[in-house]
Amino acid sequence: MANYIEPGELAAWGNQQRAAGRRIGFTCGAFDLLHAGHVDYLEEARRLCDTLIVAVNSDASIRQYKSPLRPLHPQEQRLRVIGALRCVDAVTLLDHPRPLPLIESIKPDLYIKGGDYDASKLRSAKALEAWGGKAVVIKVKFDSSTTQTIERCALLAAHAEPEKLPVSGARGIVLLDRDGTIVRSVPSLHEPSRVELVPGAAEALVRLQALGLRLAIITNQQGIGLGYYTTDDFIAVNQALLKQLAPHGVRISKIYYCPHSLAENCACRKPGTRLLERALKDFGFPPARAFVVGDSAADAGAAQALDVPALHIDERDPESWNAVAARIEAAVTRW
Repeated sequence: MANYIEPGELAAWGNQQRAAGRRIGFTCGAFDLLHAGHVDYLEEARRLCDTLIVAVNSDASIRQYKSPLRPLHPQEQRLRVIGALRCVDAVTLLDHPRPLPLIESIKPDLYIKGGDYDASKLRSAKALEAWGGKAVVIKVKFDSSTTQTIERCALLAAHAEPEKLPVSGARGIVLLDRDGTIVRSVPSLHEPSRVELVPGAAEALVRLQALGLRLAIITNQQGIGLGYYTTDDFIAVNQALLKQLAPHGVRISKIYYCPHSLAENCACRKPGTRLLERALKDFGFPPARAFVVGDSAADAGAAQALDVPALHIDERDPESWNAVAARIEAAVTRW
């Protein structure tokens, strides 16, 4: 923890810092729930001075200027948290509605605030002119606040968690490749606007669902590992896919993906079987109650290694999905 300075010892502390040739920065706040906005502005404040002291509002002062229901955390804990930050050299307690008494005791070179204040209109800023100090305002980069966090927690608490439905009840599962199987092949697909369903895919998936089969996607995405696109890009493409399937009533239960490049020699990249094994375990189906549908030898190889029937899609063939659905329907009727 940074050095805690009693309010009555601030004048002596300020004199010691000046005698050592240090430029003093002073700031203050409640810091009830430490968030990115706090940390950002405190780090920026420390870059402007040689030593930064932070005055943490007392519980009584917070109740006076914020709310009688605040703070969330008592002053001893808030002092401990702020004092533990590497950018903070010293902390003290602010037991006043305004920081002016502490500012006049320390006589800092800089009175620093974070936010959208006008430095010239800070009420305590005028006092710094007496010893050549000045007020500085740091624009916060993050749209975050303790109040927003409290409101978010209240909103979440108002929602009951949805009931978790049992996985059982389905007759089997279809493990689907994505690119070239459900959507048209696009090299390193990462733009949602380029997502296009393979003709017949949505209609066939509706038929498979009607048989009582779960649908899951198993896809190699080495473009992530190679740096061609990000995981967020991958998720955005999946979102576009799900939006196109939704009007048909198609529900994808889960998406499994391998982000590794071929050079990483992982066990999850098809024809590796790790992702297929995870899916079968997650949904509780044996290989005999599963099908793999894909467009490549890698899909077929992963299926063969687990003794799961594999069916091939050719996105250039309009009847390809229809044929696959018919084969699965015939197999399911024999169960």
